[in-house]
Amino acid sequence: MTETTEFGRGRRTSLLDRTWRDHWSVLMLSPIKAPTVAELRSKMLEFMAENPRHPLSCTLEDGGKRWRPVAVGDRERHVEEAIVPGESFDVEHPFDYIDGNRPAGPSTAPYKVVVGADSMVMYFDHVVGDIAAFAPFAVLMSLGDVHGLKGLAADAGLPVATKIFLKEVRPHWRDWWQHARTKAVTAPVAVGAQHAIAHRAPTTTGRFVVVSAEEFGAFKAWRKSTCPDIATTALMASATFVALEREGVPLNDKGFYTLVDLRRHLPKKQALRPGNLAKSAYIDADMRDPAAVGEGVRQLIESTRAVPALVAGAVSAGLRKSTRETAAAHLEPVTMTFNSMMRIPGIAHIPWTRPSEAYFVATSYHVGVNGLSVSACAVEGGMCIAASFDPTRVDPDVVARALGHLRDMPALLEARLPAAPLKLVDH
Repeated sequence: MTETTEFGRGRRTSLLDRTWRDHWSVLMLSPIKAPTVAELRSKMLEFMAENPRHPLSCTLEDGGKRWRPVAVGDRERHVEEAIVPGESFDVEHPFDYIDGNRPAGPSTAPYKVVVGADSMVMYFDHVVGDIAAFAPFAVLMSLGDVHGLKGLAADAGLPVATKIFLKEVRPHWRDWWQHARTKAVTAPVAVGAQHAIAHRAPTTTGRFVVVSAEEFGAFKAWRKSTCPDIATTALMASATFVALEREGVPLNDKGFYTLVDLRRHLPKKQALRPGNLAKSAYIDADMRDPAAVGEGVRQLIESTRAVPALVAGAVSAGLRKSTRETAAAHLEPVTMTFNSMMRIPGIAHIPWTRPSEAYFVATSYHVGVNGLSVSACAVEGGMCIAASFDPTRVDPDVVARALGHLRDMPALLEARLPAAPLKLVDH
């Protein structure tokens, strides 16, 4: 009996999800009390038998257009390729470990889990969903709660995006039109766009730093007393740019990309609805000026201009041919993407063995030769900040030194904020 006669051809992927084809999120958890490989494989086989058409029970086929259920006779091999044992995690050289275990070969499973003695590294195909799916996936796998994966099937496709668009178009269409006329032309090629330089596919590696709870607490206290009106994300983005520039990383200083989660436009009970409802948007701002970056973030949120971009991106994905695209062979300025995740779904349930030493490192593949993607994840009161980039464009050692400066963000920003007005004291 063939796979097609067992389960049919499988369901088509959403146009929203297809925009993320060939992009993988990676998450490393350590130190934790990890379940065994045998336990996870056994439970995943049970999950696949009960939920054969769930994306996590399928392979991504037909140029990323269809979820194809794994045939019963292939499931054991499929799971053995997707859930594998790993060596002890090397905290001193984490990206050597992460890079060395990246999904490769013939398997088209939408995830891979590497289980170490006290760690787990999880690779998650972005087509399955964004952080609203990826974070719960990591938490559930760390707990061995494979049955809980059932709720992570994406159900937010183009109809949901269109509904958001229709809700926001009347109050904001003038803002969208004005932005399209005056600002969009200033944005460089989007970070993560599928392209090659001189016919060479981009590679991705990364570096990260852990800002301790004490260090991050000092930053938050400084912000509260110095510049409470500037968003934390904006301050961190500007500090990251300054740190990278200080070490000589050549970056576009006129703006950056950030992801906007459009679930904010859905009812509160859908705040964690699985799917790809986050959209990358470019903010035009002087990256050395934290106040300008803050104003750019504020305008982005208030104008809701990521909404039409989400719909347009989905439609574009539907019109593209299935073959991978390539862009002109030239180098543009490296543009930073900065995303902060202050509230990560389910992180409180991760079975840390030493919470004060917790590593929750998120990164992404592929970023592209002209991009540098930074993810800042809150964990146990501190912050894990990871940068992904093409090592042929940016020196990994230089990035590592730059990230080290983020342990004292006030020192990077204080001189760049406007001086507080003098207060006259009436004697």
